[in-house]
Amino acid sequence: MKTIHNDCSFTELWVSPENWETTTAKSSLKKNWYVQCYFYDPTFSKKYPNGFPFRRKVNKYHTLEERKAAIRFMLNEIPKLFVDKGYNPITKKFMFEIPEVPIELVPVDITPDSLFLDAIDFAQSQMKVAESTAEDLKGVIKYVKQSALQLRYDKMKISEIKRKHIRFIIENLEKTEGEFSGHKFNKYRGNLQMIFSELVEFEAVESNIINDMKKRVQEKKIREVLTPHERFAVNKHLKKNYHEFWRFMILYFHSGGRIIELLRLQVKDVDLDNQYYSTLIKKGKQEKWVKRPIKNIALALWRKALFAGKSDDYVFSVGLRPGEKQIRRDQIGKRWRVHVKQKLGITSDFSVLKHLNLDETTEMLSKQDAARQAGHTNTKMVEKVYAVNENVRQFERLKNIDNKFA
Repeated sequence: MKTIHNDCSFTELWVSPENWETTTAKSSLKKNWYVQCYFYDPTFSKKYPNGFPFRRKVNKYHTLEERKAAIRFMLNEIPKLFVDKGYNPITKKFMFEIPEVPIELVPVDITPDSLFLDAIDFAQSQMKVAESTAEDLKGVIKYVKQSALQLRYDKMKISEIKRKHIRFIIENLEKTEGEFSGHKFNKYRGNLQMIFSELVEFEAVESNIINDMKKRVQEKKIREVLTPHERFAVNKHLKKNYHEFWRFMILYFHSGGRIIELLRLQVKDVDLDNQYYSTLIKKGKQEKWVKRPIKNIALALWRKALFAGKSDDYVFSVGLRPGEKQIRRDQIGKRWRVHVKQKLGITSDFSVLKHLNLDETTEMLSKQDAARQAGHTNTKMVEKVYAVNENVRQFERLKNIDNKFA
C-alpha cells in the first residue's frame, strides 16, 4: 500500500492475465487484459470500504506485442498519475491546482529520457493533421512499434535512437511483410519524419534524424484510365440502374475535387447562383477553404443533388442524397467495385475520373486552368499526375513540326 496526498493510498498494481509477460499463445488474446489496483480515499471510506477498483483495459490492441507494450506503459504511468499528478479516480479530479482535463494514459510530458515507443505515442497524440493523414500515420506507427519490440528497441530512450535504428526497423519489417516498394518506403519515411518533427518541437530530440534518410526511387506507373468505349458503357449502366451513384460520378468528374471533399460538402457550401462551391482542403497539417467552379454542363445535376436538402445537410449523405450523416470515403470505392468493376469487367479505379477531367481541361484550355480547377497553386501536379495524355499530345505536336532544313 502506498500513501499519497490527502491521506489517500493505493495498492500494488496487478495484471490479468497473470502470465501476460511470458505468454506466446495467440489464444490468450481472447481473454480480458487489464491493469488494476484499489484506491483508498478516507472521505469515501463508507462508500468504498474495500477501496475503489481502478482498472484500465487494453483489449483494443490486437496483437500480443501491442498488449504487452500497453501493459508495461500503464504499469509505469498509473503510479505517476496518482503520485506525481495527484489524480483521484473516485472524484475524477486532481488533488493539485492544475486544470481539469480528460484522463488519457499517455505521457503528459516528454524528455530525451522518455522511452522510444512512449515518445512515438506522445508525438502522435499531439499532431493535428487531416483525417487521411492520421489514418496513414496510425498504420505506419502500428508496424513500426511491432518491429521495434521485436528488435528490443522498446527499452531504448528516444535520445538514443539513431537513423540506423530506423533503417533496422524497416529492414526487419521487410523480412516479414515483403520488400517495400519505393512508394511504401517513402510513405514510412514521410510519416516518421512528421513524428520526429513533433519531437523536435518538444525538445525530446535535438534534430530530425529522418531528414537525412535517403528516399527510394519510386517506379512511376502509367495510370490506367477509362477508354471512350468504357466511359460510354459505365455511363449507360449507372444512369439506368444506379441513378444517384451515376449523378455523384458525373459531379465528381466535373468538380476537379477529391472524393472526400465532396462527401464533406454541405448544402450551405454550394452557391448555384454564382456557380461555385466552397470546400475545406485538408492536407497534412494545412487546412484552407477554396472555391471550386461549377461548370455549366453540371449545373442542372447540382440542382437535383441539392433538392430538398437543408442548409446543414451533407449533399451526398446516405444513398448519396442530402442528409445529416457524412458517409465514409470507402463507400464510393465499394460501389464502384461492385457496380462497375465486377459487373462490367472494368479495371480502372473511380479516382481516375478526376485525372480524365483535368487532362481534358488541359487539352481544351491549359495546364494553368486545370490546376486552378483542382485548387492547385501551380501546374506541377497537373503535369506530373493528372495530365495523363499530355505526353501523347506533345509527341503528336513534335511529329507535326514542319521545319524544313532548306
